[in-house]
Order: sequence, then structure tokens, then C-alpha cells
Amino acid sequence: MPATLNESKTGDVEPGQVQPSAIRSSWLLTLLKASLSVLAIGVLAYTADLSAAWKLLANQNLWPAAAAAGFIFVQILLGGLRWHVILRRLEAQASVLDSLRLFYIAAFFNVCLWGAVAGDIVRGWLMYRADVRTATAITSVILDRVVSVAAVALLVLVTAPMFTERAGYAFSVSVASVGAAGLAGILIGAQLHRLPLDWQRNRLLRGVATLSRATGMIFLQPATTFLALGVAVTAQVALAIATFLLAMSLDIGLSFFDCLVLMQPVVLITALPISIGGWGAREATMVGLLGLVGVPASAAFVLSVQVGILTTLVALPGGVLWLLLKERPQRFGGQDG
Repeated sequence: MPATLNESKTGDVEPGQVQPSAIRSSWLLTLLKASLSVLAIGVLAYTADLSAAWKLLANQNLWPAAAAAGFIFVQILLGGLRWHVILRRLEAQASVLDSLRLFYIAAFFNVCLWGAVAGDIVRGWLMYRADVRTATAITSVILDRVVSVAAVALLVLVTAPMFTERAGYAFSVSVASVGAAGLAGILIGAQLHRLPLDWQRNRLLRGVATLSRATGMIFLQPATTFLALGVAVTAQVALAIATFLLAMSLDIGLSFFDCLVLMQPVVLITALPISIGGWGAREATMVGLLGLVGVPASAAFVLSVQVGILTTLVALPGGVLWLLLKERPQRFGGQDG
């Protein structure tokens, strides 16, 4: 059974000092991601009709935009609840407030640092500081990502066939195939530990076996599966509503169904650690996908930038929560660390 969050870290090895070469590599990677973000946004801005973009902004209705911010906030809270479901299934003694607080801090780092994995690293580190076993912290964060991907794949499978007339047969079949492959991969991963291998041979195999068993605890137990996926799907719906409200405020001809379908690939691309906070990757993906339903590049560019700005603004309270953390945080469950 996976390690639980209320266990002590006996046996964990304290992280050693970071080597200078690793620091240099990290800075070079960050510089590369920043360059890609700036390059992508620069190219899109150069090729877009900026006069049309400014016209959209000048005539924007701010009330739907404000409502969109509210739904992005709801999406973050639902993400924290999704993670809490996973923690509880792994027998972690984490309160809802513990989960929401750390997830909101992670959301802040996701949009303000190297990319989507930044928040995952911070989440894992904060749990480690709260006397959580390293393996447990890593497993819960990975499974949270897996559940998110499963929710996206499920939405794609359900909606893609109904989107054929709008975006074409090839697009619908492609995204549905990717979604089916993703779900199949998750189910296969949940069964890996059953293979007749010596899973205790080394640390890598032990980690794979632990993750496989934990995946089965989430995806092969109906009650947990429905709860975790239900929360995750609702979070994606909240993002689609936020995007639809922003499009409405800009008077862009997008339906809610368009946003629900097309924002799922955007979520996956933005989550890749290839840019700073998803900037550039999100804009390029949205311009390409919204073009399938006849949205001009300038309008798609403005919409994508506003999604990024609103997401950043709504995530900023996570930075305040980070600053309010004690030097030595409390253990999960309310016990002093």
C-alpha cells in the first residue's frame, strides 16, 4: 500500500546540496522556456491584426469578464478538492483546508514560474516539510495530474463525435483517438504491478510498482473513480464556462460547446513544461484551434491572452498564502510539525 501522509519521514534521505552544474542547467532551461514564450507571443502579435484586436478590447463588456474570473477561482478550488480526494484515498490525514491551501499555493507557482510542473514541485516540497514521506508526496501529485488528464480525455471522447460538423472528421477522430489512448494507458498503468517482475530489484521498479498500485486505488475502485473524475470534469467545465464568458465579453462568436471541446487540448499543451506559466504555448494552441471554427487569429489571440491574465490574477492569492506559511508548517491533520 502506498505510504500515507500521516507517517513520519523515517528512512527518507535529506536532500543534498544542489550542484553548481545543476543550477546552471536549471537557469539555462528557464531561459530557453522564457525565450520560447516570448518568441511565440511575438510571432502571434506580429501576424495578428492588431487594429482589430484593439477594437475588441475597446468594446469589451467587463461584467462577463469579471464573472469569468469567478469561474477560474472555482476551477482552482475544484482542483484542490480533486487532490484532496486522492489524498484521502491514499489514507492521508489531510483536512480539506490543508489540501486547498497547498493547492492554491501551487497554482500561484504554476502561473508565475517555469511552467505547470513548478506548482507540483512546490506541493511536494511543502508536504515534505510537513513531515510527509517523499514517496507519498510524489505519488499524490502525480496521481492528481493523471486524474486531470483522464478528465480531459473523458470530455474529449464524449464531445468529439458531436463536434465533427464544426471542426471536421479528421479533427474529431484525432482527438477522440488521443483521448481513448490516454484512458487505456491509465488503466494499463494501474495493472503494471501485477506483471511477474522483481519489483523490488531497484528504486525505479519499486517506485513504478508503488505508483501502479496507487493508480489502481483511484481508477479501479468505482466510488473513488466517480468522485475524483466527477470533481475533475467539473473543474474543466468551469474553465470552459470562464472561456465562454470571456468570449462573450469580447463579442467573439464562440458557443459554450466550442469552448468545452477546444479548451481540452489547450489544457494539455499548457500543462507541458515547455514555457513560462504556459505563456506562448496557450496562445499558439488557441489561435490554431479556434481557427477551426472560424475565429479570426486576432480575436483568438486576445482571448488567449485574457485567459492567461485572468488565471494569473486569480492565482495571486496563492502567493499571499505562501508568505503566510510558518517557517516550519504544521503536519497534515492539525498536529504541530
